[in-house]
Amino acid sequence: MAEHPVQVFVYGLLVSCGIFGNALVIWIAADSTRENRYLNSSDLILMNIAAANLMLSLTRNTLLLTFDAGQSVFFSDPGCRLMMFIWTWLRSASIWVTLSLSLFHFITIRTSRSMLERLQERRKVVNALVIEWALSLLYSSFALPYSSNSKNNTTNNLMVISSTIRPLLGCVWTFPNETSGLAYAMVSVVIHEIIPIGLMIFANTATLLFLYKHYRKTQDVQFSSSHINSEWKAAKTILYLILLFIFSWGTHVFSINYYNFRGSPSTRYMLIIARFSASGFVGFYPLVVATGHTKLRKKIGFILKCGWLTPTQHK
Repeated sequence: MAEHPVQVFVYGLLVSCGIFGNALVIWIAADSTRENRYLNSSDLILMNIAAANLMLSLTRNTLLLTFDAGQSVFFSDPGCRLMMFIWTWLRSASIWVTLSLSLFHFITIRTSRSMLERLQERRKVVNALVIEWALSLLYSSFALPYSSNSKNNTTNNLMVISSTIRPLLGCVWTFPNETSGLAYAMVSVVIHEIIPIGLMIFANTATLLFLYKHYRKTQDVQFSSSHINSEWKAAKTILYLILLFIFSWGTHVFSINYYNFRGSPSTRYMLIIARFSASGFVGFYPLVVATGHTKLRKKIGFILKCGWLTPTQHK
């Protein structure tokens, strides 16, 4: 059964932003690397976040949009295991790479680095990103033995928050019993959600406090003040990303649990809210990044103004 056309249209816009916006972030960062012949560590992290969001949009959100539009989307047991594995992996990677952006900025504003030190720093960032993707892959491996098609589901009331709405396109978690399922869900929420969010808040708050104190000490030094203003702008952009992530995550968790424990036909709208909030960070991430990335902001403005449709005029 198709959802309301307005809901499908709005969700389609959100999915489109997630696909084209994140692809644009990757392209702009790659283009800057080509021009400068150097890849900044911060741009590398932004590209990884965008890559996780883009793949999540393509492998999950487009399928949800197709389902909402009234088309049948069905997975067999092996298909569900594979898709739940991919969705959980990408979701986990997105969270931890987003945290690494906050920690990276928190660490780097306290040190001045030479070019050699920047190369060493980038090597460390690459290693950290590889570890985050690998650990996320290990975490998501639980989906292979413990997920299946909903026809075989024996734990309907269990929901693992960090993966997605349950059931999703007929795919559910199927643990041997509710105790083991609940244990996995609780550990998942603490390690996979609460700890990263807490570290994000701590790192960004400490960064803002450090920049504020340093700014007070260097108000009379023009160069230093200009440098601090640049760092302050970057810190605010990261803060906006964190607030967007927390709002999307919090709304999703509240909506799902409200429906789980107080669910009725009249509260079905909570699942609609959960559907949108689960995709909110993916869709709006490029727009938030654009607030602190001049080249990306100009490119988005150029596209929104349909500048690519205007023929180039030569004098």
